[in-house]
Amino acid sequence: MVNYELTINNLLESAVKANEDQEIIYNNKSISYKEFYKNVNNFAKNLLKIGVKKEDRIAILDYDTINYLYCYYSIPMIGATMHMVNIRYPPEILYYTIENSDDRYIIVNSAFMPIIAKYKDMFSFIKGFIIYSENRDEPQEDYGLDNVYYTHDMFGDTDYEIERPAENSMATLFYTSGTTGLPKGVYYSHRQLVLHALASVSALTDEPITLRKTDTMMPLVPMFHVHAWGMPYFSIMKGMKYVLPGKYDWQDILKTMEKENVTISAMVPSILYMLLSEKNGPEILGKLKLRATIGGAALNSGLADKAEALGLSLVTGYGMSETGPILTLATYNNYVAKMDDKTKSIYKRKTGIPIPMVNLRVVKDGHDVKRDDREIGEIIVRAPWLTEGYIKDPEKTEKLWRNGWLHTGDLATIDTYNYIKIVDRENDAVKSGGEFIPSMVLEDLLSTVNGVDEVAVVARKDEKWGERPVAFIKGNAKEEDIRKKMEQYVDTGRIAKFWLPDEYKYIENFEKTGTGKIDKKVLRERLGD
Repeated sequence: MVNYELTINNLLESAVKANEDQEIIYNNKSISYKEFYKNVNNFAKNLLKIGVKKEDRIAILDYDTINYLYCYYSIPMIGATMHMVNIRYPPEILYYTIENSDDRYIIVNSAFMPIIAKYKDMFSFIKGFIIYSENRDEPQEDYGLDNVYYTHDMFGDTDYEIERPAENSMATLFYTSGTTGLPKGVYYSHRQLVLHALASVSALTDEPITLRKTDTMMPLVPMFHVHAWGMPYFSIMKGMKYVLPGKYDWQDILKTMEKENVTISAMVPSILYMLLSEKNGPEILGKLKLRATIGGAALNSGLADKAEALGLSLVTGYGMSETGPILTLATYNNYVAKMDDKTKSIYKRKTGIPIPMVNLRVVKDGHDVKRDDREIGEIIVRAPWLTEGYIKDPEKTEKLWRNGWLHTGDLATIDTYNYIKIVDRENDAVKSGGEFIPSMVLEDLLSTVNGVDEVAVVARKDEKWGERPVAFIKGNAKEEDIRKKMEQYVDTGRIAKFWLPDEYKYIENFEKTGTGKIDKKVLRERLGD
């Protein structure tokens, strides 16, 4: 009996055989799955030709281009490891992650070569720089480096053969930033990525996302960020038309979405906000009746109401860099599917229910919390695609995995129907007088005030209570109106009076992390803590 392993090679081959004429769109150009498969194989073989070996690690610095999609497949298929570098890191952190992960080659968009060239002496451990250019006519510079190759030369036929990797061999790695210290590297095997893809597709076919082969997918999650939530794998596996956004430009993205009739996407809330803030954004997204998964940060009610009033259908999802990422989706289970639309709307804005193969608990003091949607505990999980640990960091790995469970550090409640709702990160929660004040609940309610565009709540040290909440507001809402609205929520029992922020600070723009979240570290620094 042949051992047919769960590898990226087999995932792609089966998808192409079933959907060889399906399209992949990039930069107004279309290639079929069949053409894509040929290019992936040739690129993989030419990587072998220039000296890439099994278990070599290859860093990628690129926008969301067709080149990046080739890398998602070609690199793991030869038994090497794709390192998705966060292109928004400052140069010193970017260098740290490449050095710390023992990368041997770098595939880099020519737009980032000035950074590499400037610090070229620091990259003496790199065996080869493989440059990708959007423009084939662009002069091929060597940037003062000896070991330079060009992707345009790496799609020709070659006699090199691909030796298939084992399903448990490392396929990908990337770095996640915590609230303190240097980024931590996490890694995944072929088997983990395939299982994650299978479980994700299974869950996404449920209402109201109802993922179909006939959908057109345009991911708006950077490809360096947690496998773009798995979309480059499960969308191709499903046989969907796949549209790449390239370097993010909101007008270009909207035009492409309209032209290609994009029906499904995924993004963080800040990207949804920016698309809806474009002059023609509401019209285009509404006309498309876009179905989108929102994750990476809490989807507040104000933004969700605005989007759904236009005809968009949104569900929230949850995961972490350490979990591949998807753990839950707020799709409808059998109970919720029978409810009225108003109640369904409440549930699809919760954090959701575990997708297949995820064992999730919410615990406090070692015991599961009550399923009353009130008692708060930490989310701990098991699933077959969770990272084994952090690269070269056994101490933090031990802290991540305790008693056979991955500890997320996320605080949540769970209700009668097993839907969870995250109320805070342990590091972001405000602990006042020994009681947790969930910042995400406050942010959600504040977002419903007219004139509040974006909001973040952080803790400020307090001599009497330990910590007290402070709200940062972007928008033109008057503080008097905000306080009045929040008092109404106290009067109706939505929140306790001691949860009310002590102060409201207005801000012109929020600084964002590399993945589009509001950077609360910066806000805490502004408070002098």
